[in-house]
Amino acid sequence: MSWFFAFTSVMVIGTFAFVGLMRYAMRTKLEEVESYFSENSEVRKLQQRWENQRFPRFSRMCLMIDILSMPKRHVKDGVVTEAELASVPLPLRRRFVWLFRLAIFLAAYWGYWCTWL
Repeated sequence: MSWFFAFTSVMVIGTFAFVGLMRYAMRTKLEEVESYFSENSEVRKLQQRWENQRFPRFSRMCLMIDILSMPKRHVKDGVVTEAELASVPLPLRRRFVWLFRLAIFLAAYWGYWCTWL
């Protein structure tokens, strides 16, 4: 078995595992994390933009991942407050941030795979 085949197998299995984790988080944890930002007018305005699109849950998930992975930037821009961010439990915040990091990792390795091909 070649290294390329082993690397490809690991990447395909890892990608399917990541998609499963992302779907699980979208189905079960998205509403929970959005409930902490329910009073925020900026977040509600951004959520309303995606009401009539094809993939609204994915867009809302990306918004929450963006807010939780770069909180200082969003506080500085005035999108969320420190109190709203502090109200989100740490395990829930970690789940969303690690999904983002795993997506970046997989994107980098798929790029490496494409150059190896």
